[in-house]
Formats: sequence, structure tokens, C-alpha cells
Amino acid sequence: MSVTPIIFAKHRQGSVPAQNHYMPTDAVVVLDFSGFETTPFLSQILALNLNKLMAPGLGFQGKLDSGENFAVYYFSETAYRFVVSESAAAELATLIDSHADEFDIELVRRHDLVAATISGELAFERLVSDFTLTPGLRISDKNACYGKQSGEVFITTLLVDEQQQYQLIAQAAVLEKWQTTLTDAGFKLVS
Repeated sequence: MSVTPIIFAKHRQGSVPAQNHYMPTDAVVVLDFSGFETTPFLSQILALNLNKLMAPGLGFQGKLDSGENFAVYYFSETAYRFVVSESAAAELATLIDSHADEFDIELVRRHDLVAATISGELAFERLVSDFTLTPGLRISDKNACYGKQSGEVFITTLLVDEQQQYQLIAQAAVLEKWQTTLTDAGFKLVS
């Protein structure tokens, strides 16, 4: 039986904090965006350049008209995932609702998912080891991000304030187990 590796990425630039931290991220909302016209909607209404999103997992960070930050991940031509703040989630929902008659699209808020952020010198190696990931991509665009599903956890890499960080997105019970595993391994719990 052949095993297909889960290729993962990290940024070429950005600093890596010396301290290893695990931080629950209560302010993050996960929105799954799907439908036959998701790509045209994102291109035409949000004016997003999706040319670089050629493979599942690739994404980028941007700002909505209000100035709210977002990260969007490409799954397929008909499915994307947004990771946003509460106010950005409300703004996206309003925008999508206002165009629901024009586009075959649906935005689903994932109330079942929560997020945590890890960072530090050991973060990347720990993710590769614990989630059986294969390091293979180096991201050079500061606004680019990358996410992959490994088991029950969606793992992302992104730059925040010029620092490399990784988000773990999963159901609360799953993240509680990972919090214990990572804090036992020396990651400091930051609230």
C-alpha cells in the first residue's frame, strides 16, 4: 500500500521567536465558502487575484474594504475556507447575502471549529513530526499562506507581524488534546 505524503510549507522570510508558544485563538472564525460560482464571486465582487491559488491548500492574507484582515485557503474551484475575525465574518456574510441571487454560493460558519496558534523555534519541526507532514514548500510571498488537513486538524502556516506562525484548527476536544501534548513538550501556554 502506498502512502501519499502531506506536503507542508513554511515561509522563507520572517523571524522565528525563540520562545515556543501555544496560544488559544478565541477571536478566530472559520467560514467554509462553496458553490459553483465561488471563484467568480471572489474575483468579481471581492476583486481578489486568485491566479496564484493553483493547488489545494494555497492561500493568501488580505484586507476587506473595512480594513479587517482575512486569510483565504483554496480547496477547489468550488470550495474555499476563510479564517477571519468576528467582525470580518459578519462583513463577509452581509456581502455574500447581498449577492446570493446573482451567484450560486453558500457561506457556512463552522461553529464546531476553534483555533490555536503555535510559534517558536520548535514549532515547524514539531508539526512535521506530530502530524506526519513532509516539509517541501518554501513560501516567498509575505501575504501567502498554506493550509493542509492532517487527520482531524487543519494546519496553516502564515506570517503575522513578520513572525512565522502556525494555526491549528479543529474541534475543541481535539485541540485540547493537542494543547496538552504541546505544552507537555515545552510550548508555553499563552492566553
